[in-house]
Amino acid sequence: MATPLVRAEPRFPTEAARQGISGWVMLNFSIDESGSVTDVSVVAAEPKDIFEREAIRALRRWKYQPQLVEGKAVKQSNLQVQLDFQLQQE
Repeated sequence: MATPLVRAEPRFPTEAARQGISGWVMLNFSIDESGSVTDVSVVAAEPKDIFEREAIRALRRWKYQPQLVEGKAVKQSNLQVQLDFQLQQE
């Protein structure tokens, strides 16, 4: 199980906030030997073409604890995370 050490929250797109749109983005990604996120791709998003860019930008800033195999850091592939975009209720 990959454990994030640093999580950057995605920026809520201004136009989506103005229109009161909420949604989510499911991302596929890898973690390299240094714990950096690589190979980010969108698996699914609802609604489409609104939150994907900000979700990718945020996930690329995350840092993970690298997985160790016999004391050596190894790349982890084919991981998934869902980022939710919900407007805060005043």
